[in-house]
Amino acid sequence: MKAAVKRKNYYLDEIKIKKAQKILGTKTETETLDKALDMIVFRAELIESLKKVSGKGGVQQV
Repeated sequence: MKAAVKRKNYYLDEIKIKKAQKILGTKTETETLDKALDMIVFRAELIESLKKVSGKGGVQQV
C-alpha cells in the first residue's frame, strides 16, 4: 500500500513524544509518530487475525 502523506498540525504532549522517541529509537518526531501509528495498526490486525483462528485447532486461548 502506498503511503498517503499529508501535513497535519496537532497539539500533542511533548513529554509523551520524547518518551516514545527514546523507546522507539527514532530521530524525528514525525518518524516517532509514524512508527507508533504503524505499531497500533499492526496490533489491531494481529488481534483480529488471532480472533479468526481462535478455536480452530492448535491455538488455545490463554
